[in-house]
Amino acid sequence: MKKIQDTNKAFTLIEILVAIAIIGILAGVVLVSMKSYGAKARASKAQAQLASAIPAMISCWGNRGKVYQPDSDGGSDICSLGSSYGQWPSYVGDLSSYDYTSPKETVTTDPDYCALGCIDRDNWYVYVNSSSSNDDRRICCNKKANGCASTIKSAGTTCDNDEWLD
Repeated sequence: MKKIQDTNKAFTLIEILVAIAIIGILAGVVLVSMKSYGAKARASKAQAQLASAIPAMISCWGNRGKVYQPDSDGGSDICSLGSSYGQWPSYVGDLSSYDYTSPKETVTTDPDYCALGCIDRDNWYVYVNSSSSNDDRRICCNKKANGCASTIKSAGTTCDNDEWLD
């Protein structure tokens, strides 16, 4: 007589729990690494928006206008010659944690050039910070670097020195 073989094959509860635990660990690792990608993407977007204001600043100065300081949340005109030069970017939505820090002010003897509340065209810089509870980044645009750069904020980090020349 032939033996009847049991053909019922299934996973045991332990095997299923082990598989679920492995998937959970892998998902945790992926989520942690994705958070840093999100922070870098938000910083890149903020950097691109701030960099788009530089041509308007240069054009305004070229036409003997004054470049206004941005409000803390942007949205104000860049140039004293009118809104045709554009506005400072407003950081809303996924960039709502970014806030402007007042750029360098210079008082000059030439009232047609710049007074308190304007950005010095010979030594200009503008930067925005994200809150430390979110991304802890600073985006800086300055004349020395002739453009914009992004870095993780550190104590004493300013925007008018050579550390931004990378």
